[in-house]
Parts: sequence; C-alpha cells; structure tokens
Amino acid sequence: MTPSLFDLPVRTGEAAAIANLVIELAGTKRLTDDVRARIASRAAMLKLEATKPYFGSLERDPIHSSAIYLAIDGIDNEPLLLRIAPATTPSSGLFPKSILIGRVPGPNGQELVINAVPFGPTDEEAIKTFAEQVNPVFQPKKATSGGVASGGVSAGPEAAFEEFRQIFKTKGLNQATYNHLTSGTWAAIRTGWREGWVHQL
Repeated sequence: MTPSLFDLPVRTGEAAAIANLVIELAGTKRLTDDVRARIASRAAMLKLEATKPYFGSLERDPIHSSAIYLAIDGIDNEPLLLRIAPATTPSSGLFPKSILIGRVPGPNGQELVINAVPFGPTDEEAIKTFAEQVNPVFQPKKATSGGVASGGVSAGPEAAFEEFRQIFKTKGLNQATYNHLTSGTWAAIRTGWREGWVHQL
C-alpha cells in the first residue's frame, strides 16, 4: 500500500488543480516543449499559493504512459516529484515509497491519483532513477564526447542551468557544464534542460 502522511508536503487542492491541467492538456499527447509551455502558460491562472511547479520537467512514466511526472516545490519550498495518473493506472515500480497525496476528480469524470517522493538536490536515488529510467536525456555527457562547449558559472545548480538556457537562446551555444553530478542532474530535470551537459570533474 502507498504510504500517506497526515501532514502532506503539498496542498491536495493545489496538487489536484495542477494534475487536472496536466492531464487535460497533455492527455495522451507526445510531451514536447510546446505542450509543456502551453501547460505552464495556463497554470498562471491557477493562482497557486504553496506550490511551484516546474513544467519543463514533465515526463511520462516509461512503463505506464498514462502516468506523468512533474517536479514541484511544495509546502515550505520542499522539492518533490509528483506522479499524476488515472486511477486505473498501475502504481509505480520506479518510486515504490511514494506518498499518497490524494485521489481526486479528474477531467471527463475520471479519477486521478497523485503521489509524491522527495526530490531535492541530495535525493540521489530518486534523481538517478529519473535520469536513468524516466528519460536518460538528463544524464551528463562525457567531457570527451564533443558537441558541448566548456563553460560554467559559479551560481547554484538551477540558476546555472537557467543561465545556460539564456546563452543557448541568444548565442546558440551550449556551454552547460556543472561540477556536481547529482545536483547538476537534478537541476537539468527541474529546468527541463534537454540539450546535453557535461559533468565537469
């Protein structure tokens, strides 16, 4: 049975609103940057008070495609990974110790199940599972693989990857390097950086 906490790390109502929006707009569509951007744009109308979603992180469960993962900050800015799925979808074998956030009404009369796992920059096992099994695109490339320019910034991981994105947009250069494997992978996932990066030893 999926464990549940009395003091949940995310407001059920806000998680439900996010889940409904994700299922409504993503549904069975292929998750592209355009779909993620459309969801993010619509989410601005939700007026979330205690939840910050990172829609660039949206990915489908590789085993059960009706389930979708989303990185968020919950209550007190606790970093989490949500799994949003119709109630008919089998539970995840990738994150077996997830917390049940709630079973909520979804679009078209279906019921949605929302689960969460801790997903901070030091949650090594969860980050590794996501990067290896949900979408390997977030794993760093070897420094000798080419195609990624050497660079880097002194900011924290998320700020660094947002800076890499601005450089990529304005100059067409991929200078994504980071010196910590786990937190770098985490930041790539949360910011939706799928252009490849180098783990700078």
